[in-house]
Amino acid sequence: MKEEYSFRFQVQKVDEALDGNESRHVHVLAKVFNQEKELVHEGRYRVKFNDIGVFPFPADIAGQVQTKSLQRLLMVELKRYIKPQRRFLTPGEYKPVW
Repeated sequence: MKEEYSFRFQVQKVDEALDGNESRHVHVLAKVFNQEKELVHEGRYRVKFNDIGVFPFPADIAGQVQTKSLQRLLMVELKRYIKPQRRFLTPGEYKPVW
């Protein structure tokens, strides 16, 4: 039976990535819950974005999450969370929301 998860994300910090492509690194706190609303995983991940796209760091995810299916799902959900916000993410620290 396929496990279903829900995700909560929070931007903690945005840095300039000095790579010449006007990229930025976003530090995101992620909480993963199962169907019974129990916390399955919590971690901090980096996501790089620029005009071309949104790219989560696979090493961050692979180092903290052992399940391959959850790794893939977390990568997709991080991209989906950051993509609509990228125009508004400016460098700096962000206050906790929850």
